[in-house]
Amino acid sequence: MIKKGFIAGIVTVGIVLALAAFTEKSSYLSFVSGTMGAVSLVLALAYLIDSIVLGSTGTFFSAKKTRKVSRVEDAKRFGAIAVPNILAALIYVAAG
Repeated sequence: MIKKGFIAGIVTVGIVLALAAFTEKSSYLSFVSGTMGAVSLVLALAYLIDSIVLGSTGTFFSAKKTRKVSRVEDAKRFGAIAVPNILAALIYVAAG
């Protein structure tokens, strides 16, 4: 799961880089990648808190004991998506 999330994050950064190159507006890199990274981090934190409150298998409405993907794995996936996006935004801002 983490590998798929990291690959998805790298693909997202690649698409944003291509968009920035075609439009010749490099500010897209910090804006879009930074936003994607922040949203992914918020989702990772939300899934992590949800796994603490509900556990990895249950829901509010039904005590489902079988769940294909645990909430902790979802949190890890969103965290892995956030890493390349935040790194790209930070490198752009640091390069000035």
